[in-house]
Amino acid sequence: MVKNTNRQLIIQEEQPFARLAKVKGVVEFKRDIMRYIIIVACVGIILAGSRNSLAQNVVPPPGFAPGGVDDSTSSPEPIAPPEPRIFSGSGEPSDVYDGSSSGGYPTRERVYPRSPRRGNPITTISPVLVAEADPPLPRVWFRPEALLWWSKSSPLPVPVVTAGSLNDPIPGALGQPGTSVLLGNQNVGFPSQGGGRITFGFTFDAEQSWGIEGTYFHLSDPTVSQGVYSNGGQGSALLAFPYYNPLTGTENASPIAYPGYFAGNAVLTLQTLLQGTDVNILHNIHYSNNVRVDLLGGFRYVNFQENLIFSTDSPNVSPNPPAFFQTYDQFNVMNNFYGGQLGLRASYDMDRFFFNGSGKLAMGSTFETVSVDGGTATNAGGYATAPGSYLSQPTNIGTATRNQFAVVPEMNLNVGFRLRPWASIIVGYSFLYISSVARPGDQISHVINPSQSSAISNYFPANPTGPSLPGLNIHNTDFWAQGLNFALELRF
Repeated sequence: MVKNTNRQLIIQEEQPFARLAKVKGVVEFKRDIMRYIIIVACVGIILAGSRNSLAQNVVPPPGFAPGGVDDSTSSPEPIAPPEPRIFSGSGEPSDVYDGSSSGGYPTRERVYPRSPRRGNPITTISPVLVAEADPPLPRVWFRPEALLWWSKSSPLPVPVVTAGSLNDPIPGALGQPGTSVLLGNQNVGFPSQGGGRITFGFTFDAEQSWGIEGTYFHLSDPTVSQGVYSNGGQGSALLAFPYYNPLTGTENASPIAYPGYFAGNAVLTLQTLLQGTDVNILHNIHYSNNVRVDLLGGFRYVNFQENLIFSTDSPNVSPNPPAFFQTYDQFNVMNNFYGGQLGLRASYDMDRFFFNGSGKLAMGSTFETVSVDGGTATNAGGYATAPGSYLSQPTNIGTATRNQFAVVPEMNLNVGFRLRPWASIIVGYSFLYISSVARPGDQISHVINPSQSSAISNYFPANPTGPSLPGLNIHNTDFWAQGLNFALELRF
């Protein structure tokens, strides 16, 4: 019991010394820490001072001056700075084509991402090769077209066949109560005409500043026929050829079909041909905002032909002896226009669609040729022939020519759709006008001296008396053609 108590007391007495020892250890540990910190700080100060002292004794490299001015006598090789690359978090600098050029190549404007501190992008211009460069402009084009056109009717201002009454003093003559005009005295219209047009052109330079283009077109040769017929039986129609008789100064008529004596068949046929070509030098005068305007100038040729044939056949009918009486009249005209040409062409391009139009004006001369021929044949009382017929007489049979000043304007309007960059389909409208041409119906005269016509007088050969009419004189008019065009255009 005592031992335990003593021991307890001893423990109680030793606790202050143990606490004191712990406090002493902590104080000494803190002193050591402070000592180490002071030593490290002193060493750092010494090292920093030594570095500054050494730096003052170092000679700067060539090309360097503290004030920004190089006072050295040497000329060092310049060092190209690296390309600036400023980022704002992520991503590479983007290239934007600025439309300019440098060194013969297109350039791009290199735009760097926006700086988070300064707020403005930093740009630099550097020449780079553009991999996605636009393809070169096409320099050759070829355009075949199908045409569907209409043309001005052919004039026929004189009557050539009438229907008359046996009760009239002069059956079939104009002005008689029972006379009506069956053929002539009106224009003869043509149906729509098919045809084709071919255009070929190329440019002299890659920029398409100068070029040349040639065009040829041709319309089909439509034929129009009008005819009348009478069988010559009792009660059938009386057909006649009307004319003005200068010997008597009155209207008269020569029968083609007479009831009870002979039948009659009269046919009027017209045929026309239109073709032409032009060659032009092209010069571009405007090209921006998808709008292109070209000036053109060159040469134009137009060929316009027309033929008129009037034929009759008057065979006897029973109980008269068999016999035939046949006539034909032919009027051919040829018009050749030659002239210089100026024009303007404009186009507007969209993404796939495009529109273009052109206007041309040619001025020059139309060389007009008129040829007249005809004849009469019969076997009544023996086979006989004679020059001339109803419309053609010995006084106007032959050929006449003359030059006439003329203008030829042309207009074209088109809308196209690109199937490929090199292939397009086009639908358009064209109008062509010729101010002066000769047409066959205008060369026919209603005034005829019957004494010089075997077909009218029934004399083979005829015994002409009085004035030499009709004569061969060229009369002019105008002409136009217009219609739709359907084309396939190829460009290379």
